Amino acid sequence: MKHFILLLFFFSCNLQAQKGIAYYGQIKSPGMRSAAGPDLNSYLVFNQNKSYYVTAKDSLEKAIPKSQGVFKGDNGQQAVYNGDKTYRYGEQVYYNRDKDSVWWSQRFRGNIYIAEKKPTIDWQLKKETKKIGNLVAHKATGKFRGREYTAWYTLEIPLPYGPWKLQGLPGLILEAYDEKKEMYLYFKNVEYPTNNKAKISQVKRPEQDPRGWQSIEEYEDMLRKSLTKAYNGMVLRAEKNRSEKPEKPVFSEIYIESFE
Repeated sequence: MKHFILLLFFFSCNLQAQKGIAYYGQIKSPGMRSAAGPDLNSYLVFNQNKSYYVTAKDSLEKAIPKSQGVFKGDNGQQAVYNGDKTYRYGEQVYYNRDKDSVWWSQRFRGNIYIAEKKPTIDWQLKKETKKIGNLVAHKATGKFRGREYTAWYTLEIPLPYGPWKLQGLPGLILEAYDEKKEMYLYFKNVEYPTNNKAKISQVKRPEQDPRGWQSIEEYEDMLRKSLTKAYNGMVLRAEKNRSEKPEKPVFSEIYIESFE
């Protein structure tokens, strides 16, 4: 009996220690009505209890020019991305199941760092399946901060993780996109289990960063104030040039997360 208990203990420890890594591409292009933006490499490293996702990181994009890119969306709109598309630590998401929390970073007037309670996505599981790589993927849909997402997850890796902030399904998310594909996350490869040395770490921050962790409410307020400031500037320029008053921009056409 003691040997059986010890065997179960070691099996449980091995399961919790078992690590995987999934590689994705990420295209984020709000307002373009299509996946029409920089195509960036990303990866998700995970075990039984936690996961770490990173994209827009310098070391993942050594061969990609950082200066300028021009993209055309399905709506005829053209977007020009100037300056660096990546930075030292990248955009990161760290999720700890034991703490029911998520920490993440994003480029917005410099780097910002957010800590919040894990968002709950009300996923609707569908009957459709398809092959992604050599894995069977199941379809699910769910709304997250103003956008309707389709996700394809695999029960062959029965862990509730996914790229970016999408999570909470019965298996690893391999592919996901909103209804316009303005957030488009696609699968490249997965190693599970893996001996890859990538760490499942807390979000990395520069030591000299003065702002610390912000709340999701502060982040939303920051976006709304930024949008209002930009619009007021447009109105002033229109008045100065005696031209027609511009329409106020739609939140979801400027930001991926519109909180609607």
